[in-house]
Amino acid sequence: MSKIDHYLHAGTRDNTRVAYQSAVRHYEIEWGGFLPATSENIAQYLVDHAEKLAINTLRQRLAALAQWHIDQGFPDPTKAPLVKKVIRGIQREHPAQEKQAKPFQL
Repeated sequence: MSKIDHYLHAGTRDNTRVAYQSAVRHYEIEWGGFLPATSENIAQYLVDHAEKLAINTLRQRLAALAQWHIDQGFPDPTKAPLVKKVIRGIQREHPAQEKQAKPFQL
């Protein structure tokens, strides 16, 4: 392993690497998507999981798919206007519920 490869590997934490692998596996195996993906495929994936997954989970899955495309030398479909608009719509329709801590009793 060259020094460049060593530092490239060190530039991504192991937890991030595992989470990205899991997200790509979910897209391909559990959802049945094909890679490289189109922006329409990514948008449909988001729509199919909009009511099941939190917005932050969807954003993490998008980041993993974007990184996969970049690593493999393909154009990144997650940056397409269609995908950005779909994720914005999901965020508006399914806002994250803020968890409020119970008051501390003295």
